[in-house]
Amino acid sequence: MKVFAITLAFILTSTATLFSQQEDPQRHDQRVFDSLFQKVLIYYHSGQIDSMPHINRQLLELAQKLDADSDRFHAYNAISNYFYAESDFGKSLNYMQKAADNAEKGYRERLSMVYGNIGIHYGALDNVQLSLHYLRKAQQYANLDKRGDGRISADSHLAVLYCKLNQPDSALKYIELAERLNRVTKIEHDFSQANILMAYGQVYDYLKEPELVNYYYRKGLRFCDSLNLKLSYLNILRVYSRYLYDHGQNGIAKKYAIVAYADGKTTGSKKAIIEATDLLYHIYERQQQEDSAFFYLRANHLYQDSLLQQQKIGQLQLIIVNQQIKETEQSAKALDDAEQRRHNIQYAAMAFGLIFLTTIFLLLSRTIIVNTRLIEIVGVIGLLIVFEFIYLVLHPFLSDLTNGSPLLMLVILVLVAAVVVPLHHKLEGWITHKLVEKNKAIRLAAAKRTIEKLEAEGK
Repeated sequence: MKVFAITLAFILTSTATLFSQQEDPQRHDQRVFDSLFQKVLIYYHSGQIDSMPHINRQLLELAQKLDADSDRFHAYNAISNYFYAESDFGKSLNYMQKAADNAEKGYRERLSMVYGNIGIHYGALDNVQLSLHYLRKAQQYANLDKRGDGRISADSHLAVLYCKLNQPDSALKYIELAERLNRVTKIEHDFSQANILMAYGQVYDYLKEPELVNYYYRKGLRFCDSLNLKLSYLNILRVYSRYLYDHGQNGIAKKYAIVAYADGKTTGSKKAIIEATDLLYHIYERQQQEDSAFFYLRANHLYQDSLLQQQKIGQLQLIIVNQQIKETEQSAKALDDAEQRRHNIQYAAMAFGLIFLTTIFLLLSRTIIVNTRLIEIVGVIGLLIVFEFIYLVLHPFLSDLTNGSPLLMLVILVLVAAVVVPLHHKLEGWITHKLVEKNKAIRLAAAKRTIEKLEAEGK
């Protein structure tokens, strides 16, 4: 008995453990998606750009499978980050717009971030007016931003934009606001802080405060280097080396530009390489080192041609990817339509079954007298339900048979109606006849009982 009890306990424990280990497939996919998204963010910030495409493909597939606007938003955002790092701003902007579309549909808490990112794209393309438009739009949705990083990103980039508009006082106001907000925000804190430090350097450059410019740029470089934020480090290198060159500090400018050139090649950022080679060309030309100047001038032209070619290829790839996404969405829609049609067929079948059972009940009942007018009304409703049922069942086959021609489908449905309607009239006539006979029998039986009761009372 003891052995039996132990065995039973072991079986029950094992069964409970087995069931506890089973995970809902959708929850598992969501957990995998979240893990991959965090991984691709690390690759992006650390400059491991070549590792991003494979994960981005997985993210997009899982997002389509999970069918949630939030997941599609993050997938498109990750793909956009990759192309932004590659300096392919056209494709990056296209995917960021897709992310914005999904945020508008059902992930509005990220509208501030996505519109801010679109503004950053236009800033990188030197379109100041559109950049300002989208950054202000990001501010309008800041109240929906539960994470806080969207508002911080918009404010820090507005500071840079106001510098370009020669409004350094407004720029200083926004960068100080971004810094205050970032002190109490943990999400994307380090990445935001790197951007804030760089923006401070740019703002104080316009305010003619060289000591503060050097302080914030160097602090930003140390900060990014300590946290392995390669892309942010590269961005500061680009801006700071140009600042040093403009202020006649050729030696340190050359040092930083050479590092930017090397890091740009490592991360694959063609924009960084183009800017670094252009700066190095001018530095060596100023120093009258013609061989080195020619080397970087040639490298600059090669990378500009490469970037132009990449953009042309990117446009073709974008068409292909968009078609694949469209086909995926069409397949998902077809599955949804099929599922909806199956549900509609079931509803029609249940409604028809209810009317059929009601009619049988009325036919078999020996106590209920039914008005023939009611049968006519029920018959018409039943006919409509039957016809709808037939249409739902036949629609996919008719669509394939007629290649979606409305005229041919109408003709076939009219032929179906020509068969169904006479059958309905026959059935309705038979049911009406049966009910009239049944009503007569009920009334006759009731009359007999009344006569018998009166006769009994007379006696």
